[in-house]
Amino acid sequence: MKIVQISDTHLTAAGGPTEEGFRILARHLNSDVRPDVVVHSGDIQVLHPDDAADRSRSRELLDLIDAPLLVVPGNHDVGMPGLDAWAGLVVTDARVAAHEAAFGPDHWRHDTDEAVLLGIDSELLGSGLQREADQWRWIEQTLAALPAGKPVLLFLHKPLWAVSDEPVGHQVDVGPVARDRLLGLLERTELRAVGCGHLHRYRRVERGAAIEVWAPATAFLSAGIDEIEGRHELGFVEYTVTDGAVSAEFRLVPGMPQLSTDDVPEIARAIEAMTAAAV
Repeated sequence: MKIVQISDTHLTAAGGPTEEGFRILARHLNSDVRPDVVVHSGDIQVLHPDDAADRSRSRELLDLIDAPLLVVPGNHDVGMPGLDAWAGLVVTDARVAAHEAAFGPDHWRHDTDEAVLLGIDSELLGSGLQREADQWRWIEQTLAALPAGKPVLLFLHKPLWAVSDEPVGHQVDVGPVARDRLLGLLERTELRAVGCGHLHRYRRVERGAAIEVWAPATAFLSAGIDEIEGRHELGFVEYTVTDGAVSAEFRLVPGMPQLSTDDVPEIARAIEAMTAAAV
């Protein structure tokens, strides 16, 4: 079985380089890779979760992918938890509801013959919303009902394990309280992989019987957290599930340029629009 994880596409109604790169990616997946399923691990939209035009355009572009597509939200899709949320974009019921209307449930279970894929909304963890309590209930019930001996792959936007011992401003991983609770629940499963996004770089680390995988972005290389390790190139992750074993490899996309934020003027314009709206 072949699973592709893409992440941090940062698509916008204004088009531009992130859309051009995504179109190249979609063609490559459809014609050359031909995965059994594709998982998008969040930050679908360019910047602001309340931009309905960006959300609508992102939905249209994701439909270019032929394979079945599963999506979990990122902070630029629904906001993030905590008092130090980036740009004050805090996760809310309305933002999650808008995401679900466009992309489907923010948490889900997908069964195949070879494995069980689970997706959760990392942006709810620590939010205190009723949606968080509902998701925890779903996680507990879902994990308790998993078939024995079948490998489990979990996907979410933010890394489950701590990224750095040094503070970097806004939240970059799942907080310790939620992390410990989730890992405790996962101990009863055949967890073999945890795939996330958010950091715009690739890394693969052994975590007991599982692998932790940071998926690279497809949109642009991120600045400001250069001290965080990992392969800093645009691309995607290809997972293979064979006889209960799960492997993951970084893949480049032929013909897709390696962009930085300076190469995407739509980012600056989106920040200017957001700043103007907040005044």
